[in-house]
Amino acid sequence: MVSEAGPVSTSNRRIHSRRKASVAARMTRQADSVDGTIENIGEGGVFFATEDLELQVEEGSEVVLGFRCRRDGRDTVVQRAGCVLRTERYFDGESVVRAFAVKFDEIMSLDGLDFE
Repeated sequence: MVSEAGPVSTSNRRIHSRRKASVAARMTRQADSVDGTIENIGEGGVFFATEDLELQVEEGSEVVLGFRCRRDGRDTVVQRAGCVLRTERYFDGESVVRAFAVKFDEIMSLDGLDFE
């Protein structure tokens, strides 16, 4: 695949489709953590955004994401380990946001999960 910016690397190509979400979550790296929102989720990872700019998380960092959702109609807590593939900073109209594309270490089935 070639874009105007050049070839898309295999490491940055999305393999799993994503579902739009707005789920409160916590990302932890070693002993530090930050609260934010999962903006989309797929079997292979998430896009996590936060207004907290203090936590030092770089591309390649190992992190754990924790969030609540419903599985088959029941509240459940999910904890998934993963690796930060990409970081972004942007202004969302109200504040500066830091966002992270995180690839899960293991595939997570989304069957029966509700993020609303």
